[in-house]
Amino acid sequence: MTTPATRRAQKAPASSERADLEPTALYTAGVWAWARLACAELFDHAESRNVFGVVNFALSLAGIFRLRAPSLRHSLVQRHVMIDRLLDESGCAQILELAAGLSPRGARVSANPDVVYVEVDRSTLFERKRALLRRSEQGRVVLARPNLRFVAGDLTELELDSVAPPASGPLCVIAEGLCMYLDADSLQRLAAQVHALLRARGGSFLFDLVPAIEQPKSGLLGRALGWLMRIVTRGGAFVRDERKRNDIAAALRAVGFSSVDLYEPKSAPVGWQLPHLDRRTQQLVFAAHVALPALVLATPGVPQ
Repeated sequence: MTTPATRRAQKAPASSERADLEPTALYTAGVWAWARLACAELFDHAESRNVFGVVNFALSLAGIFRLRAPSLRHSLVQRHVMIDRLLDESGCAQILELAAGLSPRGARVSANPDVVYVEVDRSTLFERKRALLRRSEQGRVVLARPNLRFVAGDLTELELDSVAPPASGPLCVIAEGLCMYLDADSLQRLAAQVHALLRARGGSFLFDLVPAIEQPKSGLLGRALGWLMRIVTRGGAFVRDERKRNDIAAALRAVGFSSVDLYEPKSAPVGWQLPHLDRRTQQLVFAAHVALPALVLATPGVPQ
């Protein structure tokens, strides 16, 4: 858990960074709508389509100069679907999604009244999300669901146990599109908070993170294009360090997760029916698990 002093030290830069990430939320909303994911049409609007078009144009310049970069939009669709599949297979009826943005996942999953779905993000993001949902009858139905909750707050200040669904069963914590902005220490602190939530109830922590050392070397032109994309989207910079996937998995085990599974599009279970397997993509999803606490059954005459 972070200390008050640590949170104060982190607050200013992290809050500023999150403010810069709204265009990223707009781009991903454009991706979800383009891919026709369930409930994505509820968040489709002109601004997200504009950002989607501008970013794709910037990325197309890489194709002109034969940079063999993975397709961003196809990769993001696969990332979202992989996390969806893992969530569905987890059987968890309590879900906490961090930095949820304009993701349609909560709208989709909360159609099941037995599920409690809590999204966490900034208040300005949720103001926009509510406004988009109010445009349609289906969106208003989603807004009215008591089992879908929007909790506004800065992740550097929130204690996760204060916003998580009640401890009535296994919990799934999702952090899609967040961890590439966290350095090793920040990710370790987040993982420790999540593990503390899951320790008494069991569940999973799902997040995506392609280690920087596994990503294609962009060269001078690639860096220039990255700079251009940050200008047109006002997006934050990804953390680049020497962590390997095994280092990240080991760090998760070090804070107490009982097992860690890694998933990539090309090796994902066939039954997931991932789209765009014919495209050049790159994604890596981590699923860190805490087993259900063992039940101790009293046996007459046997001391416990």
